[in-house]
Amino acid sequence: MTAAWIFCQPLLSQAEDDTPKPAADKKTLNDKVKEISGTAEFLRSVPKYFATLRAVDAPQHRVTLLIEGESLPKVWSLVPDAEIKRAGWWARLDQLQVNDRVWVWFETDRHQQPRAISMMCDELSEQEIHGGGVVLESSQANEVIVKPVVGKSRIIQANKAEVFRGSAKSKLDEFKKGEKLYMQTTPQGARLIFDTAAFDGRKEEQKVALRKIWTEQGLPGAVVFLHRFSGEMDLMLDHEAMRWARSLKPGDAVRLQTAAPIPAVVKQVKPWRERTELRLVVAAADLADLTTGQRVALHMKPPAAEVDQAQLPPDLDQARSKAERIEWFLASVYCPCGVNGDTCTGDFYTLASCNPNGCGMPHFMRQAIAAKIDKGLTDRQIFEELLKEQGPDLLRQHLRP
Repeated sequence: MTAAWIFCQPLLSQAEDDTPKPAADKKTLNDKVKEISGTAEFLRSVPKYFATLRAVDAPQHRVTLLIEGESLPKVWSLVPDAEIKRAGWWARLDQLQVNDRVWVWFETDRHQQPRAISMMCDELSEQEIHGGGVVLESSQANEVIVKPVVGKSRIIQANKAEVFRGSAKSKLDEFKKGEKLYMQTTPQGARLIFDTAAFDGRKEEQKVALRKIWTEQGLPGAVVFLHRFSGEMDLMLDHEAMRWARSLKPGDAVRLQTAAPIPAVVKQVKPWRERTELRLVVAAADLADLTTGQRVALHMKPPAAEVDQAQLPPDLDQARSKAERIEWFLASVYCPCGVNGDTCTGDFYTLASCNPNGCGMPHFMRQAIAAKIDKGLTDRQIFEELLKEQGPDLLRQHLRP
C-alpha cells in the first residue's frame, strides 16, 4: 500500500492528519502534489455536453439547445447562479450568440437526471478551460482538421470564418500545422478563428464589457440571512464578483437593487469558497423588501482598474488569524493537483470547494500554507512562492485534459 494511496483515502485518522512532515523530507511541494493528487472525481457525475444554442430567453433565464447526438431541440432553464462564460471570461446570457456551439453542464436531480443548466460557455471558453485552444492538424481548400485537447479530431468547414492574428484580420493559410488556435463553430462550420494573441484580446474586450455591466447593473448575489430586528443581513456574491467584492472594506457604502433601491453599509467581507459573503447594515424597515434566497444585485463604487488587472487578490495582507489566513488562501486559489479529466471541483471553483473527505489536497495545502505562515511570510510572499512552485493555473479556472 503506497503512501499516496493512504493519503487520498476519504477517511483519515486524526493522527495521520496532524502528523508533521519530517524535516529531512526534501521533496518539493510539486513532488508531493503528484503523490497525493489521487482521483478526486467530484465532477465526473455532472452531465456535460456540447450543443447548438438555438434560442436565448434572457428575461426568463432559459435557452433552447440542440444537444449533439440528439435530434430535437429542448428548452432548458438555468439555475439562478449559473456561471456563463464568453471568450474566457464571465458573461451574461444575452452575450452568447445564437447558432454557436456551446459547452453545457447540467444540474441533476436525485436520480441523476438533468433538470437545469449550471454552467454554459462558448467554445472559446471551453478551449481555454481545457488548456489553450485546439491544434491545427491540416488545412486545405476550405476545410481544416483540428485536434481538441479533449476528444477526437474534428473536420470543419472554414470558408466563412473570420480569422485574426492579434488585432489584425488574417487568412487561414497563414496558420501552420501544429499551431494552437481558438475556434468558435456553428453547424455550418467555423465562425471565428483566433491565434493566442487574438483570443487574449477578445478576452480583454469581454472583461471591459463585464466591468460596464457590473457598474451599471451591480454584482450578482443572493440573500442568505436576514436579521430583521438588528438591521443586519448577509449577502453571498457569485464567483464572478471575487475581485470587486473583496476590494470592499468595512464602512463602504453600497446599494441593493430592488424595486426601491436599499442603501447599506459594509460591516464585514469574508471569502466563502469562490464566493464572497458580505455582512451589511441596512435600515430594519428596508429588510421587509427582502427574503432569504432572493437574487439581488449589489451596486458599489467601481474599484480601480488595477483590481481587475492585478495577478493577486485585492485583499492581501489584511489582519487575520492564522486559521483565517489559511482558509482565505484556499478560497483564493484553484487546485494545483494533477487529477485529469473534468473531475476536480477545486480546479473550477477554488480549492476551498474540494471535499477533504474525498481528496487529500485541501488538507495538504493547509499544512503547506501553515508552514509558510510560521516562517513569518506575508500573504504576498506566500503567493509568490506558491506561484513559483505551481505555475499560473493556481490563479485561474481550469480543467485537466
